[in-house]
Amino acid sequence: MKRAFIASALALVALSAHAEYNSAHRWFGEGLGWEEHPCGLRAFAKYGQIDTPEVRRAYELTKQHPEACSKLFP
Repeated sequence: MKRAFIASALALVALSAHAEYNSAHRWFGEGLGWEEHPCGLRAFAKYGQIDTPEVRRAYELTKQHPEACSKLFP
């Protein structure tokens, strides 16, 4: 019984750590991961956590038109 409790507690800690890592590496904490978005790490590092309507619009546009990355995320 004690082993099952410890195992479940460790599993919960691991899930929590994974969720924190995962959201920190996603656009706005909930969107695509920086490696999935066509503009890459440079744009994510500068704009990935700025949750304004302009940045969200640029994020959505560049998913469909990656050639606009340099213009929308200078």
